[in-house]
Amino acid sequence: MTLILLIAIALSGNAQSKRVLIVSTNIDSVGSNASGTFLMEIAFPFKYFTDNGFEIDIITHKGGKAAIYGKVTDELSPISTSELFISKTTNTLSPDQVKAKEYGAIFYPGGHGQYFDVMYDERIAAIAATIYEKGGVIGTAGHGVASLVDVRLSNGKYLVENKKLTCFPLWAEKKFMNISVYGKLLPFDMQEVLTRRGANLTVCTPETRPNQEFTHIVDEKNRIVTGAFATSAKWVAEQVVILMRKDKKG
Repeated sequence: MTLILLIAIALSGNAQSKRVLIVSTNIDSVGSNASGTFLMEIAFPFKYFTDNGFEIDIITHKGGKAAIYGKVTDELSPISTSELFISKTTNTLSPDQVKAKEYGAIFYPGGHGQYFDVMYDERIAAIAATIYEKGGVIGTAGHGVASLVDVRLSNGKYLVENKKLTCFPLWAEKKFMNISVYGKLLPFDMQEVLTRRGANLTVCTPETRPNQEFTHIVDEKNRIVTGAFATSAKWVAEQVVILMRKDKKG
């Protein structure tokens, strides 16, 4: 093998390991309620990935402007008003513009929008499967886990089968989520579907919610990180980076 080829392979591997694909949505409402991707679930991971030297691309079903909603707090404002964040969320890539082999991880933030476009987009599912099967890491928080339910691997099996996961609990949907009319406007219950797909699912109860063993799950062997709530998003990003760097050292 020539030196030039060895260098090209090394550069290719490094490029893959330093890029993260974030999946957002074009759907900006559920019923009459504003929705999309929840701001804190995309902004905090976006900042963490970029602060750690990773290049970010954002993909949506149609490309163009991502639908992002949520209160801009003092902590979020410097991120959401940054030139890079505005550019990436305003000019998202369509699935046809994405080369899956270039990414070392894929991250799904939460919100309800992806229930109505991302989760039915076979192109995005194929991109996720390719990233994963090439050794990439998958991370997601809150409602973002719903985006995984129909992702299939090249062997035809569901991605989530026999994987350790958590997700936003059904009880919390029914108690807190007025956006979805407490679950009534959602096309499916992800907790039920993930279980049916064979996921090794851990879901917190109201009593166990304060215990992160029930809300923050790292399946290190299978390179999947899931968090149950929006507040888990930054933690998920941190764990994704740990797994990416561990894989690189290995």
